[in-house]
Amino acid sequence: MQFTMGGLKPTTITEGFGGNSVNSVHLVRTYGLDKKDNTSVNATGIAQLFSATDRYSDKPMIGATEAKGKKIYLSSNQYSWKLRGHMRQVATVVEVLETSSTPGIQRQEFDVVLNRGWYEEPDVLIGEHNSYPLEIVGKPYQKGTGFVYTLRLQTDDPTLYLPSGDIQVGKEFRKVSTSVVDEENNKYGTIQFNSIFELRSQTGNVAEKFEFTDKALRIDKNSADSKARHWSVPFYDSKGKYTHNNFAPMAEADMMNQVYDDIEWGLVFGRKSTRNVGPSGYVKRTGSGYREQVEGSNQLTHNNNLTLARLDQWLNSIYRGRKDATPDKRRIVLVTGEMGAMMFHNMVASEASSFLTVDTHYIEKKADVRHLSYGAQFTHYKGKNGLDVTVMLNPSYDNPDFCPQKHPIYTDTCIDSWRMDILDFGKAEQDGGLGDNIAMVCEKFADYFFTTAGKWDPKSGMPINDGSAGLAGGLSGYGTYVEKSFGLMIRDLSRCGYIGLRIVS
Repeated sequence: MQFTMGGLKPTTITEGFGGNSVNSVHLVRTYGLDKKDNTSVNATGIAQLFSATDRYSDKPMIGATEAKGKKIYLSSNQYSWKLRGHMRQVATVVEVLETSSTPGIQRQEFDVVLNRGWYEEPDVLIGEHNSYPLEIVGKPYQKGTGFVYTLRLQTDDPTLYLPSGDIQVGKEFRKVSTSVVDEENNKYGTIQFNSIFELRSQTGNVAEKFEFTDKALRIDKNSADSKARHWSVPFYDSKGKYTHNNFAPMAEADMMNQVYDDIEWGLVFGRKSTRNVGPSGYVKRTGSGYREQVEGSNQLTHNNNLTLARLDQWLNSIYRGRKDATPDKRRIVLVTGEMGAMMFHNMVASEASSFLTVDTHYIEKKADVRHLSYGAQFTHYKGKNGLDVTVMLNPSYDNPDFCPQKHPIYTDTCIDSWRMDILDFGKAEQDGGLGDNIAMVCEKFADYFFTTAGKWDPKSGMPINDGSAGLAGGLSGYGTYVEKSFGLMIRDLSRCGYIGLRIVS
């Protein structure tokens, strides 16, 4: 992602930084850590630390999950969850027994062979037309891989019959009701549940380290009045009096920031893998990021010619058929880049151009009567059947570090700048109370944040000269190490979708 310093300008220009050693340069106020803080943090503390310093603003997926408390701790690095479909399962015709071209005429009984043996009298079924209610007579019996049902039309019209096309192989039937007598009834209908899916995924792990040599630490201590001081964080005693500067907390904070950069990239762009083996001989697991997971969700592609009518039609087709898709629940947010936001504006502006433009909506008069301001941008659209669409600009879609593929014509613009993501089409009533659709997951007790001492004490930031424990022959100063487990759970992919630019060569 593209990082900015929030309007701060460096007063000392130095070389850039790469690697995991001490020869780095950090501007203290970029991270807002020039105050006393406890850097011995666990996973929760880290979230609070970076939330307080606005680090989540550069990491939208982490900001939408962990920063908002949407984090689930797991007992394993592999996990599964169940999901129930929003529509009941149907039965399919697998064999044709009825030879009449007018099945059911004169209220005659006829047979249909279905692949499900779930139903019995007094269930009422319908085929592909809801104008022909069919009551089941008795119980089905098995024939090969199917079940034979005896059906009868519920009608007083002797001329009514079921279209013969409705009982051909592959046609569907579903239960819609029951029908019983009003006295001494002893027949009761069956219950069908929505389809159940079990989904499975896994977490991945990231790790960063920062090591200090003894001489680097000495230089840091001996250069409090030089330009190297901007590396450091001021330390205070219990009375709030300044005592010394120390580079280590700043380095640790930047290292933790890099860890969260690693996680953010994995949450968005990571792809599931289990075939890679690390140097220690153990499997290196990676989890599916958002992009890989939504490849199987709702998709709409265009050649930079998307219209508002097509967008409206696509969105409403997703809601169509859902029992919970009432007009007040059709509120979505399109997360997009610079070009996507401009495209959305042009789509709405083109549609609205036929209406009368009231000057006060576009032209403002400033305090000085000689100055006027003109312009507006559409970021919101109210469509048909309660559809409510808002655009949210996400600068990461224009970040060439994460999105290096450029448009073949607009060579300075990332293709992802046109991409629009819908993270949630709305909470379904049938989701079993799962709550938020997207959450960050991690394996419990798989997060590490520790320091190893050489000849310097990481707690005091001073050389060890009192006979306490240290380590000779290894790292001469000390090192700080971080490992974190993470993964992205999207409970219901049908509640996600994206609109992508398709380049035709």
